[in-house]
Amino acid sequence: MLKRISIDNFKSLVNFEVQFGELTLLMGRNGAGKTAVLDAIYAIGQVLEGHARVTDSHVFPPSSLTKWQSRNIQTLKLEVELAKDVFEYCLEIEHDRKDRKARIMREELMGNGGPLFQFTLGDVQLFRDDHSKGPMFRGDWRYSALSRIAPGNDNARLRRFMEFMRSVVVCSLNPAGIGSEAGGEDEFLARDGSNFVSWYRYWMQQRPDLAHEHGQTMREMLDGLITFKLDQVGVDTRRLMGMFGDPNENYSVAFGELSDGQRVLCVLYALLSLATGPGPVLMLDEPVNFVALAEIQPWLMELRDACESTIPQAVLASHHPEIIDYLGVRHAILLKRDGTGPTHVVPLSEKVQHLTGDGSLTLSEVVARGWET
Repeated sequence: MLKRISIDNFKSLVNFEVQFGELTLLMGRNGAGKTAVLDAIYAIGQVLEGHARVTDSHVFPPSSLTKWQSRNIQTLKLEVELAKDVFEYCLEIEHDRKDRKARIMREELMGNGGPLFQFTLGDVQLFRDDHSKGPMFRGDWRYSALSRIAPGNDNARLRRFMEFMRSVVVCSLNPAGIGSEAGGEDEFLARDGSNFVSWYRYWMQQRPDLAHEHGQTMREMLDGLITFKLDQVGVDTRRLMGMFGDPNENYSVAFGELSDGQRVLCVLYALLSLATGPGPVLMLDEPVNFVALAEIQPWLMELRDACESTIPQAVLASHHPEIIDYLGVRHAILLKRDGTGPTHVVPLSEKVQHLTGDGSLTLSEVVARGWET
């Protein structure tokens, strides 16, 4: 589980730190920094995948530096707890604003207080699981050197941390970009969900039982749905179709022709149904946009049940009153900015505790009145 993240000099986050539980709601007004927190987690994940340079536009471009800061160093730290192991990851990036360049100055992974990996000024030092020193070599400053480490018999802890980070799914769904066809299979869902059909196709091949479970759930959620199927429309291309009606009289609709809300609902339930092994860690930005009111609470109930079984952790960033009231004070973390200053985690006011505790108002009603702080 991701226990803590510390972020400095990234967007509105300056000397910022927040702790997460198994189920967390990030609350706050527009511009408070909720999405910035998820952006930072997503960017770290992209760097650790090994495909992105630190200056790529979706990772840590110079524009991600805090506008009112003159410092050129960004620092991000994660604390991850996996069973008996506690991992601490640190990434330090130096920017050249003039030439729009950046390099990794320091990258470090600690396990239970001892070193597992160090990258400093271009030099990589590996450590074994018992923290004894391993090989040294030079690394490329533009990429994560940790992502380049091959699995070995003596780095099981390092591999475990990397497997966890690859399980983190950060999504801000854009249904307008979710089409009907897939020319291949994708193991990971894109941040905007645009490759959903390729991702669904992958899981249809890997775990048809889970895809069947998802289909059964969607039959309950979408009126008239009989099943989903992948039709061949080219040598390698498949089109995801929804069959509606009844077994005697039915018609097919391409997935991209469903309403925005129907597509988002399908993706949200798929994120829960297609969890395997320890399951993904879900980081969802405004997940129920486009979803009808009556459809939100059933999904939240499924999410809460999944967090007690197949999904180790979920973090939601949302303004939606249904989410705010369902998760309530117990799971809420409030982010706030004073004017255009940095983001802070602030405690909910005593008025919140009093009014929600005696049933006078729901948490969303308190927030609507501006009484949350």
